[in-house]
Amino acid sequence: MWRIWRVSWNNVAALFLKMSSILNISENALQEVIEQINQIYVLSQPLLHTSVGKILNQHCGDVEDSLVSEMVKVFTETNLFLKFTSTGGSLSHKDGSRFKDNSLLTEEEFRIALYLYIDDFEVANPLGTSRKKHKLCAIYWVLGNLHPKYRSSLHTIQLAVLFKVSSLKDHGYGEILRPLIQDLVFLEQQGVYVEQLGASIKCTVLFVAADNLAAHSLGGFFESFTVGQMCRFCMATREEIQHKEVQTGSFQPRTKENHNRQVQDVLHDPTMAQQYGVKRSCPLSESLEHFHVVNGYPPDLLHDLLEGVVPAELALCLKAVISKGYFSLEILNVAIKKFPYTFSDRTNQPQLIANNFASKATIGGNGHENWTLLRLLPLLIGHHIPEGDETWEVLMNLKDVVELSVSASFSEESVCFLDCKLAEHRDIFQKYHYIEHYPQLIQTFGPLCDVWTMRFEGKHKFFKKVVHHIHNIKNIPLTLAVRHQHMIAFHLAATSFFKPSVEMNKVKSVIVASFPENVKNCLYLMNNYQNTVLVAASVCIDGIKYSANMVISFGSCSGLPDFKQIAKIVVINTDIIFVSRLMTSWYNEHLRAYELCSSHLSTFSVTQLSELNDVFPISLYRVGDKQLVTLKRHILC
Repeated sequence: MWRIWRVSWNNVAALFLKMSSILNISENALQEVIEQINQIYVLSQPLLHTSVGKILNQHCGDVEDSLVSEMVKVFTETNLFLKFTSTGGSLSHKDGSRFKDNSLLTEEEFRIALYLYIDDFEVANPLGTSRKKHKLCAIYWVLGNLHPKYRSSLHTIQLAVLFKVSSLKDHGYGEILRPLIQDLVFLEQQGVYVEQLGASIKCTVLFVAADNLAAHSLGGFFESFTVGQMCRFCMATREEIQHKEVQTGSFQPRTKENHNRQVQDVLHDPTMAQQYGVKRSCPLSESLEHFHVVNGYPPDLLHDLLEGVVPAELALCLKAVISKGYFSLEILNVAIKKFPYTFSDRTNQPQLIANNFASKATIGGNGHENWTLLRLLPLLIGHHIPEGDETWEVLMNLKDVVELSVSASFSEESVCFLDCKLAEHRDIFQKYHYIEHYPQLIQTFGPLCDVWTMRFEGKHKFFKKVVHHIHNIKNIPLTLAVRHQHMIAFHLAATSFFKPSVEMNKVKSVIVASFPENVKNCLYLMNNYQNTVLVAASVCIDGIKYSANMVISFGSCSGLPDFKQIAKIVVINTDIIFVSRLMTSWYNEHLRAYELCSSHLSTFSVTQLSELNDVFPISLYRVGDKQLVTLKRHILC
């Protein structure tokens, strides 16, 4: 009885938590719903008494009326509703020197690596009178020990600190972050006791993800990039980066020793700050034994590349090829507008290029849109460009750089290849200097797509949505923090904190005999000779969606990946099987894309997820008489 009551309570609590924190239904509306439901309960009590009595008499013989009343009382005397609103080639951070050199995390005992993220975001109308007045700064944290497929869920990203940006001027990071730093010091030195493990688990901050502005601000560097030594990774000056390359080893790296010495010099002589590019020490470095600013702030692909170098270089190169008369801006915009985007490209399709893009020296757009435009540009206008055009080659080399930089897997050869490609992109503005450090930083932090800010920035959306619904900005950090904890409580109360590993759509039963002969034999073996299998229109595996007609990479030939096109997705127990058609492929250097060819004679085969070169599927596009795929990430094979 009490078990049923407890389950009911949990279900009701979860429902109203979801309504409040996920659906953002106002408390007034919730209270009205609760009152109406309460009235229904009150009116239904006589009917409930009759129903319970009838059931008990049917199964247990004659039952005293007092017992029936007691049972009804258990369900009704505690009003749950009103109480609710009473006021391999794959790498990870463990493959990087930053982790390997951390004496705490590399001990034999289990340790936790924390990822922090800091960023400002605007909750008011960015064009209104309250702009900047209510701007907030958030610090999030996530468990680095979790697999990336779990860390990608926004509710696994936790809130540590939320404060108004205006408070920084009066109090500084040291005072604002004191409670957080005290907790981090305790976790690093004492740890937290976990009963199931029978031990205290220590943890430390592995890195702080941030854009350059936030990283320099919290790290104690100058936020302006016009100072002498403007890079947080090396001692390069503004003058030196114009004619020297990181690749040649011309710049002395920042180390704990030389950075600490510079901080002391600045304390004694503040005029040295401009020369060193250092204003003060980092509050985290001051207190944490296993964290230091010089190797604790990884680069950010999103702002450096996708919202920095890519839109700027696209603007310069498009201006050049348009001036050569290959095509007009109107032709380009028509191509962008009419291109048949599919799957994730449809969500992230690029914006039209503004008429004044050349004078602005950027095409604008967010990181996803710029990434899509650069990747699909060869399919949009590549046929207008003569082969060997120097400007076009600059763009295609940039495309190679992006594919390599965002890769989740690296070999020594691919890191060296990235180093060579980066040498060709260094003479326009300072952010090119930052990306020259990428090969070395990959060896320090592991794949840079694991430490960028893109997923963390998605967390801001929750808070902005809450502000939009509550129409109240009084003590907004507290309000948002409470709402966030309601949302976390909802997810913690769920059956599983994590999303299901596999989600299927439009599943139906199909006769195995209807498949091609070689596929049929494989399916019989895999399905214990059952006559039918389940076929899904699409599946989502660890957040990655697969559908029929998508292209997957499987195997290789002469160092280049081979491709297959998904025909059907078969589900056998918990295994996902791709029935796919083998595609003949060859590389088109001019378009930096693969031409694929299939015919009615193409053989079908069975492919499992573990056999793929890369878990991310690719869209196939028909351009003229060609079928083309262009990669998002470099594929190791």
